[in-house]
Amino acid sequence: GAMRAHRNGTPMLASSGFVSHVDQAHCTGCGACTEFCQFGALTAPDGLAVVDTARCMGCGVCAAKCEYEAISLRRAPDKGEPLEIHKLMMAAGL
Repeated sequence: GAMRAHRNGTPMLASSGFVSHVDQAHCTGCGACTEFCQFGALTAPDGLAVVDTARCMGCGVCAAKCEYEAISLRRAPDKGEPLEIHKLMMAAGL
């Protein structure tokens, strides 16, 4: 439900604090990343993947699906601070 609402313009999800980055030297233009991006943040207009950083939520699915390791996640300070669950758990004594 949250994904559907997000796609229809109702912001229901928070960014991870990261955005995808495509290493053009390794991208083969296979399109796997564009097929799996749930946010429509990846396109391949000229045969190589391009990230729309405004749409990217930094989920990392594209990086996991790229067989050529051409996609990685990079910190995006304008997207907020990443949730560091292990630090929070340690602070809570869990």
